[in-house]
Amino acid sequence: MRMRSVGGSLVLAAAALALSAHAAAGQGYRGWTSSNVRYVGMRPVTQESVARDLVVEGADGLTYQGHPVFCLSGASCTYFAALDTEHAFTGSQDVGVTAWGLGLQGLSFTALVRARARIGGDFIWPRSDDDFDAMLAYAQLDRGRLRARLGRQENLSGLGFRGYDGASVAMEVLPELSVEGYGGRSLVRGLNEPRQEALKGLVDFFPNRDAWIVGASANVRLDGRTSADLQYQREILDDRSGLLSERASLDVRTGVFEPVMVTASVDYDVAFDRMGKSHVTASYALPGPPVVVQLTGRRYVPYFDLSTIWGFFSPVPYHEVIVRGSWSGTAATAWLSGGARSYGETDTPVILSPLESDAWILEAGGVWPASERLTVEASYDLRWGVGAFLSSGEATVRFRPREDLDIAIQATSLQQFQEFRVGEGRIWGGGGTVGFIVSDRIRLDGGLSIFRHADEGRQIQDPWSQLRGWSALRLEFGSEPGTTGRRFRR
Repeated sequence: MRMRSVGGSLVLAAAALALSAHAAAGQGYRGWTSSNVRYVGMRPVTQESVARDLVVEGADGLTYQGHPVFCLSGASCTYFAALDTEHAFTGSQDVGVTAWGLGLQGLSFTALVRARARIGGDFIWPRSDDDFDAMLAYAQLDRGRLRARLGRQENLSGLGFRGYDGASVAMEVLPELSVEGYGGRSLVRGLNEPRQEALKGLVDFFPNRDAWIVGASANVRLDGRTSADLQYQREILDDRSGLLSERASLDVRTGVFEPVMVTASVDYDVAFDRMGKSHVTASYALPGPPVVVQLTGRRYVPYFDLSTIWGFFSPVPYHEVIVRGSWSGTAATAWLSGGARSYGETDTPVILSPLESDAWILEAGGVWPASERLTVEASYDLRWGVGAFLSSGEATVRFRPREDLDIAIQATSLQQFQEFRVGEGRIWGGGGTVGFIVSDRIRLDGGLSIFRHADEGRQIQDPWSQLRGWSALRLEFGSEPGTTGRRFRR
């Protein structure tokens, strides 16, 4: 497999191997490795053009050989057609390890790395040509109330998931107060790579490619019933020529209104001087039956940093109210939720009548443990609004004939208008997974899923039909202090 350099990531990975090898010589360590293979077979879609005089106008609108057609005045018409089925095989190798007892009290090392390879097929599955990633690779020094880390880390907060190569220091100032500060080279969200690596190929359009991130957080715990997390984060270009983002967030959880539990969060975009996402959820457990009722109010607005122009178009937020009830009995568990969503004003010209801005949500599901070895799960999701509609159901039967064998069979159905070109058809899917415990430390899993697009009499070719398969072999090694090292139960 061709390995491309990822700079500091490769150095960190080498350090991980060195430290894990040192740990194997007599120090403490634990970890796992997972070998994964995936297969995808699907029919790609292409956009074709056709002359206007070949288009047929009928009850289903404009069509050409059964395909819906879109025509512009004075231009040729276009339609989407499915090509022959193409296949892709990809593989990945994940390794996670934590080592301690490295000659200095409280010192440990943690690494999580992934190697990928394109095994074969007609097309490249997304990121299968990205040979190597180090998701985590840091040394940690823990001295009771003080914890310091150095290397590739990930910050999890109300501002989302953010990775960086750098240092962080956390300290418990008081039993009720903990603070943390961090900073380093910023990684692109979801890619675990510096901007210079992630934007390779577009380098001519990004003269300032890397960025630096700094942040701080505080956690406050009051009277044992209330906790709050405050986060601040700022990101700048590496030559300090421009600001990429500056944001803050607050997350609160409190039981002062007992028996009602309240969680709330809000974030603020300092760069744009506007509120971002926010939500408030109140949960109440009824004193009699095992029923929990939740009421959630949410505001959502898309977030874009200053490296893209999209944030300057003032994305429209939506406001949402959801009511959810869940019941947990000895024989089964079930839930039901419903809500309404309203989109903000778009400030667009009104033609004939204003655009509708409301949407509705309905969800239901349940779990029935028929026996110690058989469980049935089912869920349904219905969402509808102007210009979009979703109706999705799924059912799963899980069976455990032996202590070392798990079998699951799934069935799903999906109907979605105006998105992903499903049109007025429906997608039917089914498949199964098998998990086998080879030993206390080795587990083998695999699965196969088939999806078929039914056009429901519209004579449209199947662009969405797919066949997917996967397998995973997981091996765990090492042990934690005071344990036998056993992982999987037989």
